[in-house]
Amino acid sequence: MKQKHIHFMGIGGSAVAGVAILAKNFGFKVSGCDLQSETYYSSVLKKEKVKYFTGHNVNHLKDVDILAVSAAVYPIKSPHPEVIEARKRGILMSWQEFQGKYLQKDKEVISIAGTHGKSTTTAMVGLVMEEGGLDPTVEVGAIIPQWQATFRFGQSKYFVCEADEFNNNFLNYSPSLIIINNLEMDHPEFFKDFNEFKEAFRKFIQRIKKPKILILNEESLGVKELLIEMKDWLVKEKIKVIGFYLDNNFSFPFFKEYQGLIIEKKPDFTVFKIKRNNLEENFQINLPGTHLVMDSLAALAAGFELGLKSETMKKTLGKFQGLNRRFDLIGEEKGIKIYDDYAVHPTAIEATLQAVRQKYPFQKIWAIFEPHQYSRLKLFLNEFAKSFNLADIVIVTSIYPGREEEDKTIKVEDLVEQIGEKAFFQPDFDLLAQQINQKAANGDIVVVFGAGKSHQLSRKILDNLK
Repeated sequence: MKQKHIHFMGIGGSAVAGVAILAKNFGFKVSGCDLQSETYYSSVLKKEKVKYFTGHNVNHLKDVDILAVSAAVYPIKSPHPEVIEARKRGILMSWQEFQGKYLQKDKEVISIAGTHGKSTTTAMVGLVMEEGGLDPTVEVGAIIPQWQATFRFGQSKYFVCEADEFNNNFLNYSPSLIIINNLEMDHPEFFKDFNEFKEAFRKFIQRIKKPKILILNEESLGVKELLIEMKDWLVKEKIKVIGFYLDNNFSFPFFKEYQGLIIEKKPDFTVFKIKRNNLEENFQINLPGTHLVMDSLAALAAGFELGLKSETMKKTLGKFQGLNRRFDLIGEEKGIKIYDDYAVHPTAIEATLQAVRQKYPFQKIWAIFEPHQYSRLKLFLNEFAKSFNLADIVIVTSIYPGREEEDKTIKVEDLVEQIGEKAFFQPDFDLLAQQINQKAANGDIVVVFGAGKSHQLSRKILDNLK
């Protein structure tokens, strides 16, 4: 049979690059193109001998069987010639569709979904399965330090992936085990309201296959709403619904429940107990943050369902180093630590700042925020203002528009005003870096939040301090 040739458009992005390398490992012929000649991932692609073109050109499609793209290019008003040609030839699909159809074919798929914590939980599940000898293939949206990659190629029947709700991307997967960490409105540029958002998750759950294991966070009000709405279907389909929680559970015909209890919180670690059946065991994660305990509970519940031993999982969690761009220390200069964080939603910002405060109870915290998309800032203006409560000084940059046109009904100044006198607007990255250099002192902590160009800003601040 002829080897299928897959061409990935936007191959320089972390998710696409990882899927492209997995496709090569699965035996496909792979090439790709990107507008950037060098990205964080281009060196890995070159090392894996993946053909990489700079720019988009219809000639790239010669002898290509599938053009796999980021779903974000579909709604673009004037699509690239490559997309037009692929659509004409009937070979256009999103990379998620390619992954679901080809890479996950005949696999037992484990998908991690929810508004927050997807990447971290996916990484934890992949690592505990690796340690437990289950040899999974893993695809995740961030770099896992242990693998120095966003993926792992395994030889077993298991395929672990992050399942993203944006654009209904996750409806390309048919998992046998689903984890839902939480449900909170997000992606207002795609979902018109929370009901539509929730409906996407209902459709996702309905794609579940045997052994039909559904693991959910009972503390999430959105999850609770969804479970109650789906109760009859879940019972009729004999879905094994498993709940996990720290403080608040609710009555539902759960197949099983896992309760976590935080025993000790220190700057560099958190010890928590997990209760299951009549067993109680302690686990330790050597990173600060209650949100990581919740992610750990989800991963542990999945591990127990897959038959992994406690000792194996204790060892994995003890070694867990987090992910790149998640409260990620990029350097220290003049006693000032600079962290980079991907958070763009108020709940995620608040969770990261709680972790910062756990690690540095007495230091001054500078929070620098690049708002991501007009619609998100507009929808969550009050929540964003509250999410910075634990920061001492807040600097907000210009909005990173992402896929959106400018919206004149929302301004960064609105957020600065809501936060109050500790907040400032500074659109110029160079000036901002200089201001930090002049005003921050030995012992201060600087956390840069955003998913646009903020990673460049964190490095600029560090260079300026040097």
